[in-house]
Amino acid sequence: MINTPNHEVSSKLKCSICRTDINDRTMMYQSSLKLGIICAMCKQRFTDEEIEMIIDMFFALGEYFGARDRSQFSIKDIIFEFAVDLNEGKANFHTQNVRMWHKVLTYGITPREFLEELSLYVEQG
Repeated sequence: MINTPNHEVSSKLKCSICRTDINDRTMMYQSSLKLGIICAMCKQRFTDEEIEMIIDMFFALGEYFGARDRSQFSIKDIIFEFAVDLNEGKANFHTQNVRMWHKVLTYGITPREFLEELSLYVEQG
């Protein structure tokens, strides 16, 4: 039959942000605007606005929160890459800004953490 459930298909849900399995479906969050399902940890970690932005970004560009090794993150490298690409005309400001945020998130850096580190970097001048 067409509607017979396939027992080989996994019924596990994965968080749209961090890709962890959501075992307790009562502890998940679903945006009213997006189809992505979010785990309780990501719901606590991010604001509603950040969740919407992150879901859009990962849907469009792929990867997930924390996909890259956080110890390899360098704010100096991120800023330098951002500036060089803008200077060379490789992308406009908006496009480069989206790329920067995507890269930051794939290193497992929250927007708040990045902005705090960025302000410290700017203060050091």
